[in-house]
Amino acid sequence: MSRIVVDTDVASYIFNWHSSAQRYVDALRGSELILSFTSIAEMRMRAMDEGWGVRRRNLLEHFMRSFGAAYADDALCTSWAALRARARAAGRSLSPQDAWIAATALRLDAALATNNRSDFEHIQKLRLLPPRAYSARG
Repeated sequence: MSRIVVDTDVASYIFNWHSSAQRYVDALRGSELILSFTSIAEMRMRAMDEGWGVRRRNLLEHFMRSFGAAYADDALCTSWAALRARARAAGRSLSPQDAWIAATALRLDAALATNNRSDFEHIQKLRLLPPRAYSARG
């Protein structure tokens, strides 16, 4: 079974059953799915910002529990710092959240499923789920 770290955008698409959700569900089926702690925090923040009710927040928590969760440790913190420093030295933008997600995928030797490929394509050794994995199936 392959491991895939799921970016916040893809997890949100699936949770909210966005028009693209089925493409992601099909591409991820049969894999061990992992959320970075930062994706969990981002999704909870959105629920708070948008004033979701108890029922919808509970559904979100249940949804997130269906993934494995990766939390920061010393090695992950060092990987995050190195990614941010390399991006900065190269004059590239890499948000703190995206750096945590990329560092998680690298640390776990997992592919990354994201809708925002351009945010991650410059990161060496990071395996992005190929675009064809998300193409419409006919």
